[in-house]
Amino acid sequence: MRALGALLLALVLPVSASAAGLGKLGSLEQGAVEAALASRGLVIDPAPQGKTVGTIHVVNLDVFQPSDGGLLEWFNHFHRTTREHHIRRESLLLPGMAYDAALIEETMRNLRNRNTYSAKDPVLSGIVAMVPVQAAAPGAVDILVVTRDLWSLRFNSDYNYQPGYLINLSTSISENNLFGWRKQVALAYILNPGDMRVGPTYLDPNVLGTRLRLTAAFYQIWARKLGEIAAGAQEGSSSWLRLDYPLYALSRRWGGFIDGSYTSSVARSISGSTLRSFNPSTATCAAPNDPDYAGADPSAGCAFRSRAGGVSSGLTRSFPRFWLIQRVTAGNEFGLYRPSVLPDFPADLRDAFAQAFFRTSERTSSLYLMYEAFTPWYRTYRNLDTFDLGEDQRLGPWVTLKLGRASTWLGSDADFFLFRTEAHVNLGIFGGFQSVGASWDSRRYADGWRDQLVKGQLYAATPMLGRSLRVVLSGVAGTMAENVHRGRVYVGGLEGLRGYPVNFFLGYDFYVAHLELRSAPVALASLRLGALAFADSGHAADAWQELSFFGDAGAGGRLLIPQLNVEVLRCDWAFPFRGYGDVKPGWPGRLYCGFHQAFQ
Repeated sequence: MRALGALLLALVLPVSASAAGLGKLGSLEQGAVEAALASRGLVIDPAPQGKTVGTIHVVNLDVFQPSDGGLLEWFNHFHRTTREHHIRRESLLLPGMAYDAALIEETMRNLRNRNTYSAKDPVLSGIVAMVPVQAAAPGAVDILVVTRDLWSLRFNSDYNYQPGYLINLSTSISENNLFGWRKQVALAYILNPGDMRVGPTYLDPNVLGTRLRLTAAFYQIWARKLGEIAAGAQEGSSSWLRLDYPLYALSRRWGGFIDGSYTSSVARSISGSTLRSFNPSTATCAAPNDPDYAGADPSAGCAFRSRAGGVSSGLTRSFPRFWLIQRVTAGNEFGLYRPSVLPDFPADLRDAFAQAFFRTSERTSSLYLMYEAFTPWYRTYRNLDTFDLGEDQRLGPWVTLKLGRASTWLGSDADFFLFRTEAHVNLGIFGGFQSVGASWDSRRYADGWRDQLVKGQLYAATPMLGRSLRVVLSGVAGTMAENVHRGRVYVGGLEGLRGYPVNFFLGYDFYVAHLELRSAPVALASLRLGALAFADSGHAADAWQELSFFGDAGAGGRLLIPQLNVEVLRCDWAFPFRGYGDVKPGWPGRLYCGFHQAFQ
């Protein structure tokens, strides 16, 4: 088995890692390390192997540095830099242990916090580096941890905009690093195409100094006047609470969680900034300029009340090996879904609308067993989804198998088996990054299969070509069969087709694909600027044979402000190839702006 592991490692890691686990620092990280070494009078130890760890030094730099200018440095007075002991306790390499480059790299992955625990976590440190430094005692090596906080007292966090219409916006009066304790408290405002939400959120990744994590959120929900930043009637609320003990290190053997949520809101089918209307003759929802709109009832807006909640829990046992991590989780899942028509929906169309657009109302309660396996091999990339900063990708194969049993004895409305299988392989061929995967989800009732969803996805990024250009190809496709409980999928501006409005196409089957030519970043002081050319393709329909080709092409720009975010700020201008409804091909196209690379 060890020989097999070594063979797989050779296939997915054709380029060897640097000595001492240092890798190649980006220019921003290099500058931070040099500043930290100078401030503490430390010197890099070029040969730490075989030595015992002595002192863990921590230098957390201010958000704004002298090179950013005196005016920006003044803003450091309004930011509480993370306390050193909160960073020091994240180190998996402790005094008295033998130097281990793998633990250095794992600690840096945790400190970068790019979805290490949860995609909902704020990233606190934009720059992270750990280097071995010379110790006073013979046979010892000290460790220097260098971080640079992101600006934590924040107002806006994310948005997507096209001229004349703010699609969505997530803003908050937020302190992402409360008192320097790496805890987040916020009063959030979330603007969606069909509603707006306001409420407090709280994240504590180290409850009372332990590894327990607590996440809580509560929102009041108001209707949004379509196309405007204005509230309508108050129409629901949403709450979420999660307590978990994560597997914060590959060597950890036990973890667990309990998670509960409940939302009562109005679900709307929106195309761009227009609420679709129900067409009883075709059993579809269409916007005024869609081909299917003829026969639609303008008073029958495609909106309904959705009440959904659930409680899930799990206990995980991990079986770590140097070449394979296996994890087994056992737990319970309880779910509730209740759709209902709105009071003003035309009475004579309610049954037809419910039959066409409601998922089946249900209560489920099940026990499940899940198996996961992956290879613990990682590589740090740069200029893949952000600029210059380290991006960690796990390489090799990984699989997930899940079997659940819902039973009326447990409180479920019906008896059925739940199946989930997922398999991926991530490669680092020629220094690029490639990933291919597929998944299948389904339920098995006494009378047959239900809710089958099959998905496939592909992502391939070349290495930097001539140190100036990277080609990225990505795509995902899915199809549903014997569907009873699943909702439709949307494809449009934010969902993968930049030349068309948001939520423009909808259906049970879908595909999206992208080809991008991304430039290397250009340094402008601490800022990083880049550009790209792209082409997209995609569509969604209720049946696979109804899928058609819709595509676009265009160009865009990217900007990284490392003091504020690890994600790039983007603006893309796309020109559709084909008209549909009120979308015309070619000029003037559509401009979308927001954070993150458009599709990761």
